[in-house]
Amino acid sequence: MNIKTFDNQIWTQEEILPKMYDDGFYYDYLGKNAMSSSSFKKCLDGYDVYVADRDKESDGKEPQALRDGRLIHLQALEPERISGLTVVDSTKGSNLFKNAVKEQNSAIVYTQREVNKCLPLADNVRKDFDAFCLLDGATMEIPAIQMVEGIPVRGKADILRIDDNHIIDLKTTSDSSRFEQAIDHWCYDLQGALYLHLFNCTRFSFIVLDKITGEVSVRELSQEELKRGQAKLNKAINIFKDGKEKEQR
Repeated sequence: MNIKTFDNQIWTQEEILPKMYDDGFYYDYLGKNAMSSSSFKKCLDGYDVYVADRDKESDGKEPQALRDGRLIHLQALEPERISGLTVVDSTKGSNLFKNAVKEQNSAIVYTQREVNKCLPLADNVRKDFDAFCLLDGATMEIPAIQMVEGIPVRGKADILRIDDNHIIDLKTTSDSSRFEQAIDHWCYDLQGALYLHLFNCTRFSFIVLDKITGEVSVRELSQEELKRGQAKLNKAINIFKDGKEKEQR
């Protein structure tokens, strides 16, 4: 299957998939030239909301929750990459930190305080028996891209168990007791339905890490939830198509 991105460039799977391991290509280029579960979620609020989010200029500031989540993902799923980070024994407001960010980028520069806070939490994931069983023998951070109803759609599986047809996503939360509501509210069910299609799998689960308590739990999406997610995805695709058609008139 060839992939035609929004800039009208045509890629073979063999060409584009290796590029998707590069964060710049995956998040920057494909962020504007393909859809994802998060962009379809924006479409549910309106095509104009999706466009505004796609085209907004970054102010260079990252929410702390995003920084924490990325660091926890690295330590829990790809601990070998931790050594590639620059860890500054200072605050984010210091010249030492700011200069390190200028020389590199904020995605790989962390303070020692951030590391000390997040790495023990990530270790809880690897120590939890149920989570360990899902991680053991799995492949991590695997990208996929397909044309879905003529739309280029990307995704990246945190954890992929090919033999089990099982995708697992690591989610961090400040209150795991509210994760059940979060599945519907944040459209994690839409993500599950989309990823099963992209990766040709049959099961989608979450490893949920509570950043406050350190508690780890595993939660698989039910068939009912996946059907609900598919209905949201179908609605989002229709909103996107209608908006794109009106935009091109």
